[in-house]
Amino acid sequence: MITVIGLGAKADELTFEAKKAISDAATVAVKTFKTAACKAVGASVSMDEIFDESDNFDSLDETVANKLLKLEKSGDVVYCTDGDGISDGVFRVLEAAGKDVKLVRGVSGGIRRACDARLTMTAYGAMDARPYIDGGVAVEITEIGDAFLAGEVKLYLLEYFAPETKVYFSSCGKTSEISLEELDRQKKYSFDACLFIEGDRSLDKARYTFADLMRIMARLTAPDGCPWDKAQTHESIRTNLIEEAYEAVDAIDSGDTDAMREEIGDVLLQAVFHCDMAARTGEFTTGDVISELCGKLYSRHTHIFGKDRAGDSSEALKFWENAKAVEKSYTSLYDILTRLPKGFPSLLRAQKAYKKALKAGRAEKTEEQTNETELGNKLFELVRLASANGIDAETALNKKICEYIEGFKD
Repeated sequence: MITVIGLGAKADELTFEAKKAISDAATVAVKTFKTAACKAVGASVSMDEIFDESDNFDSLDETVANKLLKLEKSGDVVYCTDGDGISDGVFRVLEAAGKDVKLVRGVSGGIRRACDARLTMTAYGAMDARPYIDGGVAVEITEIGDAFLAGEVKLYLLEYFAPETKVYFSSCGKTSEISLEELDRQKKYSFDACLFIEGDRSLDKARYTFADLMRIMARLTAPDGCPWDKAQTHESIRTNLIEEAYEAVDAIDSGDTDAMREEIGDVLLQAVFHCDMAARTGEFTTGDVISELCGKLYSRHTHIFGKDRAGDSSEALKFWENAKAVEKSYTSLYDILTRLPKGFPSLLRAQKAYKKALKAGRAEKTEEQTNETELGNKLFELVRLASANGIDAETALNKKICEYIEGFKD
């Protein structure tokens, strides 16, 4: 068996379970002899040579794991690493390979409060995977070995935390409280260097995450929350989604990035509002919505995640439509057209219906030439004609679309 042990940053941070595993092992190996915790173990083997000679961090953990497997042939092996142990990639490599491996977690990186960290990762792991961070959950990042890597970690974390956020930085067995923006300006970085940020679940902060948005929404719709928010239903705010979408489009058309940020946020709010309502009534959750969306993006991009290959955007769209047809079980053009949203503005619905019929080879392509201005003039004249005769143009066009679609019924 191979036991991976998290040593913390100091010799006195070994747990009783860790001490027993070390004393019982046939071979004790450490990640490095360069840190205080690893030096105190009294190991006979280190991985310093592997780390010093490796120029490929993607395969480094696998190389260390292979060396441990060779050592295991002579009996049980203990592999000691700084921090809590769970963030070391070697354990994950052995576990994924189905090897007989056990983890003994240690105190996290010399910062005892980090024992409660929910999200723990190495600096290289963070830069590679860039996992989404919930600002309400404690975060620990280990192995911040130099100032350049510290700068990369800082830029990543600034997506979720304000620059002045207080963090705990531990290196060479010493811990200090600094601001996040100072992370890449420290005097010493080492193998055991790590960062710890306490979770902040308050709803008054300088920078928020998606999880904070969900917490604020839940507070607004709680039994003692906002009377107006609690009273809403899917039906009562359905038009808000349309209005906010139009305002977002206006912002995009104007090229105003400040307005775009605000209006796109308002569209997101509508989605979150519906998810919160659905969760309270037992219909579905935000997780259900996100899971279904991700599944759709994966299954419909067959040219990215499957065997199809798209040379340009039109081919990519074709593969998307093909995958959608399979997913939706479309049986005919009529089936496709009847599923066009009836809430579409009539002009948009008419154009989509015609394009789909044209693509299916069931509509004639007009040879008449025009431009945007001429077309706009003609459409406006039709609106004037409708108004002069007391006809609602929207209703009239919708009736025509329904007749058009019925014409494709088998």
